[in-house]
Order: sequence, then structure tokens, then C-alpha cells
Amino acid sequence: MRIVAICFISHAVILRRIPILRGISLFLITLAAMSMPNHSAHAAGNEIVVGQIFDQSPAWIEAGRDYAAGAKTYFDLINSEGGINGRRIVYLTKDANGSTAEVKRAAAELIDGSKADVLFGPVGDATMRALLDPGRAQAEGIAIFAPLTGVAPARASVQFLRAGYEDEARELVRHFIGLGLGAFCLVFTENEDQQAAVRAVRDAIAAQGVKLTCEARIDAGAGNAKSAADRSARARPQAVIVVGDTAIVGNFAREFPFKQLGVLLGGLSLVNHTALMEIAGPQTAKGIVLTQVVPSPLREGVPVVREHVKAMKKFRDEPPSHLTLEGFIAAKALVEALRAGLSSRPVRREDIFAILSRSQQSIAATLDTGMTHTKNGKPVDVTMVRGDGTLIR
Repeated sequence: MRIVAICFISHAVILRRIPILRGISLFLITLAAMSMPNHSAHAAGNEIVVGQIFDQSPAWIEAGRDYAAGAKTYFDLINSEGGINGRRIVYLTKDANGSTAEVKRAAAELIDGSKADVLFGPVGDATMRALLDPGRAQAEGIAIFAPLTGVAPARASVQFLRAGYEDEARELVRHFIGLGLGAFCLVFTENEDQQAAVRAVRDAIAAQGVKLTCEARIDAGAGNAKSAADRSARARPQAVIVVGDTAIVGNFAREFPFKQLGVLLGGLSLVNHTALMEIAGPQTAKGIVLTQVVPSPLREGVPVVREHVKAMKKFRDEPPSHLTLEGFIAAKALVEALRAGLSSRPVRREDIFAILSRSQQSIAATLDTGMTHTKNGKPVDVTMVRGDGTLIR
């Protein structure tokens, strides 16, 4: 019986984003599986088919790659131990590049063609919007578990584990306010994928009774990073929050002399601090403040972190990151819910939907992460990048 993972990736995108190459082995492994025949044992009920839809556009390729690496690591671990109550996990992934039409195509291939039992970890805001409007997955009675997005619509078919953009923005702004800072600039890419996060930051700042000193737009390729940095510097802020992917934050940081100006620079959890060090350089990245929705992948005193590090050494050839840990935790939460809820009869999609709908699990409820929790129970920590590439809370 085979474990199958299928990924499609644009080499042109990879070459534009050199820092992501450290994890390319995951995609080489999965690309090799593309020629494998479709699984045939699902009808016998001794497999659980987990489908995942990626967005490998520049804004999400890095985060999605790490998230999938962590999830696949846990699924590999469980399969090596005999599966979920004897049922092996078949992990299938498809890329949709954030296109509504492609997301629907990918969903149809997973749900109708591969008979996926659950859609796990859809990557990207645009992917989630396409899945939920007009509700293709919900109409099929299939659960969507642990999306990698900060957009959290209230749908019975969707089980979120990570904190939303509102939670992250609120904690980041509170942190800056607690340091006595009251003049903020917001830097963001003007595209649909960032709108929810931008609104969340604006709302969080307004809720503290302060006004934005400035807003600056930076294009998706960060080609105007210097002009965005100059505009921000002229406004004399005390803190700048950048809403964008790792490359956006890194390129802006290179152009904005935040240390010389005595300004704090912050971003949200989808920024990979390891890649940020590569893009901005260690000295520039040092001092950047980032929210996190899982504990540090180096805190091996936390049981799930220790388990993750051990499994990554066994199954992957890349170092752990916050996002590999997040994928690992999400996969663990899924497995534990199914292990507790599935009966001995053959797996049915509607049974998994019912189990996940009523579980209403969160990372906090499932695992002891040792993190700060928001009022809705989601874990969020505020961290700062150190010069050695580690993070401090």
C-alpha cells in the first residue's frame, strides 16, 4: 500500500524566491510520486484520504511548502506506526495558484476523483474564498480542517486551528502600545489576498484609540520597497507594521532604517523568520517583531515540539520552522480527532464531517503549547528575531 503525495510547482517561481530552496526536497519527493497510479484500497475502508489544495503563487508558496512538510512528516510518522486505528493515510495535494477556477477544479479532482474524506490545510486566503463561495466543499458534505489562512468565516464545515488576522493584529498592536508607542505606519501590498489582514491591523490600531500616521503600498515584487520605506520614514512613526509575505517584509526592512530611527518593525505569523534572515540579512532582521501561532520549533521542553523535531530528523532533510511545526500540529490534531471518533466500520466522509464538526478543537485544547491565548482560545505569541536567527518571546 502506497502513501501518495502529488504537488505541482513552477520552477520560475522557485528561481525568483531563492530562500525557499532549502525545502525543495519535499517537492522533489512528491513530484516523483506523480506517475503513481491512483489508490484503489479506499473502497475497502482501510485508508483515509486527506486532500490538500495549495496556492503556490509568490505570496503563499513558502508558507504552504513548510506547512505541508510538517503535515506530511506527521502523516508519515502515523503510517509508520500502523495508521489511524489500522487505517493508512493517503495524502494527496494539488496546486491551484489562488485562482477561483483552479481551486474549484482541484476540489473536484480531490473530492470526486480521488474520493477525499477531508480537505486538510487549504493554503491561502484566495483558496478559502473559492472553496466557501459558492460552498463547493460544504455542498459535498466534506469537512475542511485547519486552513492555512487568517480568514476565519463561521462555517460548520470548517474547523480552524490557527488564530485569525484579527487576533494576531490585536496582540501585535497591544504589544507596541504597551511599550508606549502611539504612532503607527501600515505598509501593505494592495491585492485581494491581503485585504483581510490590512483591515485587521487598521481595526486593531483604531481600537486602541490611536490613528495611523501613514499608509504605504508596496508592490508584490517589492520593486518599490525603497519608495515605500522613504514614505514611511518621512511620517516619523514609532512602529511600522508590514502586511505581506516574507519577501515583502525582508525587502522593506532592507530599505527602511528602522534601527537608526528607533522604530519597531512588525509582521504577522506567515512571515518565515529563517527565510527573513536570508533576505534581509542577520543584522537587519535582528529586532523585527513577529506574531506566532505555534511555539518556537526550538523549544523542545514543549512535548509536541520535541516530537516534531524528532520526526523531522527521521522523515525530512530540512530544519524545523514555525510553519513546519504548525502543519505537524494540525495533522496531529486531525489524527487524534479521527482516532477517537471513528468506529470499526469502513470510513465514510459524512462520519469524518460529523466528528470534526462536533469536536470544535483548537490547538490549545488539543495540545499543551505553553503559549498565550486570546479570548477565543487561540494561541498567539509576540516574538522578536535575534541576531542568531532564533526568536525571543
